[in-house]
Parts: sequence; C-alpha cells; structure tokens
Amino acid sequence: MTTILKSSTTLRVAGAVLTIAVLAGAVALMRGNDAQSSETAPATAKPAAAAAPVASAAPAKAPAIATLGAVQVDRDELLRQLQALPPQSLAQLKDNRAGLDQWLRARLAEKALIEQARAQGWQDKPELKRAFQAAQERIVLQSYLESVSRAPDDYPGQADLQAAYERAKPQLARPAMYRVGQIFLPAALGDAEAVAAARKQALDLAKRAQAPKGDFAALARDFSQDATTRGQGGDIGYVPLAQLTPEMRPAIEQLKAGEVSAPVQSAAGFHILKLADVRPASVAPFEEVKEELRDALRAQRQDLAARAYMEGLLNAGTVSIDGAALNAAFEQTAAAPAAKPAVARAP
Repeated sequence: MTTILKSSTTLRVAGAVLTIAVLAGAVALMRGNDAQSSETAPATAKPAAAAAPVASAAPAKAPAIATLGAVQVDRDELLRQLQALPPQSLAQLKDNRAGLDQWLRARLAEKALIEQARAQGWQDKPELKRAFQAAQERIVLQSYLESVSRAPDDYPGQADLQAAYERAKPQLARPAMYRVGQIFLPAALGDAEAVAAARKQALDLAKRAQAPKGDFAALARDFSQDATTRGQGGDIGYVPLAQLTPEMRPAIEQLKAGEVSAPVQSAAGFHILKLADVRPASVAPFEEVKEELRDALRAQRQDLAARAYMEGLLNAGTVSIDGAALNAAFEQTAAAPAAKPAVARAP
C-alpha cells in the first residue's frame, strides 16, 4: 500500500463490554427493588395500644459477580469501579468481554493478596503506618485546599471567556485543508524501464482525466495502484499541505477546485492529482472551544487562589526555623549509609 501522507493519525477505539444503554439496563435490573407488602391491623373500638416495633429487614447482600475462594467482587463494587473509570477507559471495554473478565480476575487477585497481607498483620508495620498517614494527609490537604480555593460558580463570565479566546487565537488557528484525489502508478526510481512505462501510462491517464467529460473517480478505480484510496475513486479526503509529500505540494497549490494535475513523480512512482475542494485557513469558533476555555480559566483561578491561601497561612504567623537542628538532620542522614556494615562479597 502506497502511503502519500507523512503521518497518519487513525485511532481505533475498541468499545466497552456493555453499551451505555445495556449497562444502564443491567444496573437497573441488578438494583431492582423487591416488592414489599405490609399488613394493616383492623381498627377496633378499644383504646389503641402501643404498637410493637417492627424489626427492619437486614439489607440484602449484593450478589457476587466473581469469586475466588472467600474473596468476591460484588455487584455494587463492580458498579463503583465502572463508574469511576475515565470515559476513554470505559470505551475501551465496550464489546470486549475478555477484557472485562481479565479485569475481574486481576481485582480478585488483588483482594486475595490484601487478605493474605492482613492475616499476617502487614498493615501494622511501622513503615506502612507512616505511609498510610502520609497518604491520608495528602488526600485531606488536596481536598481541603480545593474547597477553600474553588473558583466562584459564575466564573468565568462571558467577558473573561471572550478575552481568553482572543488571546488564544494563535493556538486555535487551523491550516487550509485540501480535498485531494489521486491515481497512483508505482515505479521505483532505480528501475528505468518501469519508470518509462509508468510515465507513459500516467500521461495518458492525466489527459483522459483532464478531458471535459473525464471521470477521474472511474479512472482511479480502474488504474490506481493505491489500495487505500482506489475504492473511493482516489479520494484521500481533506488534508493540510504539510501532510502531503514535498513533490505534491506545489502541484496542489497551483490547482483550482475541480482541476487535475499533470503527472507528479515521487520516489515511489507517479501521482495524478485532483483538487476537489479547498477549505481556507481559519480559527476554531468561539462556541466550539468555549467549554475548554472555561475549564482552563477555572483551573488557573483555583491554582492562584490555592497559592495565595498557602502564603496567607505563612504570613499569618511567625515562622521560625532552627538552622542548627536542620543541619544536624542533614548530616545524620548523609552519614547513615556510611554507618551500615559492608556486605562481604564472595570471591
């Protein structure tokens, strides 16, 4: 297959094990409420006695989705995990039952390993307790700092968004896009005989395509050797000039919409090009990028507010640092490795 573009950014996304509709239906089914019935005592003429308290039924345990011995992943845990996944990760699980099965197996193994560690009191190790405390402090710090530095709900306003859009226009510029078609005839530069034959055929095809009633798409389907575009009548689609090979760019720039070029020779062979349409250079419209700008401005505002809040805490009191103790701690840390006994190596 002949590649005429410098780079291709085709992304294929495999989907989730369940479509959103099916997943929603499954969730609703799994969370279906059991029918409950109640009996009303018949009324009597006697004074009403204190009603005996009715024992509330114990909450039903969520059904297991997967088990490994005494370890299980139940329905609620699976739902929480799926709902916490980023959209891209959830999309990658769509229609991929093997992927979800593998994920469940991995989760079971993790839970089994955790149970083994707990049975041995692993969580009580001093170094782990320190790590737990440090992690807890980081989570509390991040959560609290976000709460005190959160941007107002009405920020940014329309004026702020418009100003940010004007500043970002250079980054939002889009290059001109050319809808190009091609008929490709392979001919390696080192093969003089093949080059001569391909050139002759290319000249004939170009003449036929340039004729008033010439059918470029039909010629491409019949003669082009580019398997990628032949089935579409040679249509490459919209591409910027930068993605075309250097030999093609001048030819495309000289064409008007609807015109066909003379044969263009490259290292791979000959290309007969047709310019179907041109989209001039532009800037992404405001409405298209408004939400991205809003998120960026809010994140910037919150970051500045968080820094100001931290500085305010420092300025609110007197900071005192014991330089001697600080130096001693550094010296003790640096000397610790040297104090360890050397390990004898086998000769």
